[in-house]
Amino acid sequence: MKTLNDIKQDMSALYDELRSGAVELKTASELANVAGKYLKAEQLELAKEIFLKQMAPPRAVLSLPQEPEQLTNQGVTHEH
Repeated sequence: MKTLNDIKQDMSALYDELRSGAVELKTASELANVAGKYLKAEQLELAKEIFLKQMAPPRAVLSLPQEPEQLTNQGVTHEH
């Protein structure tokens, strides 16, 4: 998978090739279109991750008792 820097480098090289005449305008246009779609897909994936993070319920923080006897006696009723 390409990174943002990879796409920027590819588009920069494509621009240079277009200016020098090494690549046709139609080909450059199609490649730029594909790169734009790739970037849009990545943008949507990032937005989804951010949205899901904001929607996640906060996790409860558990605290352990200081004394071991609190663990065995806390909330326990003995009925016979």
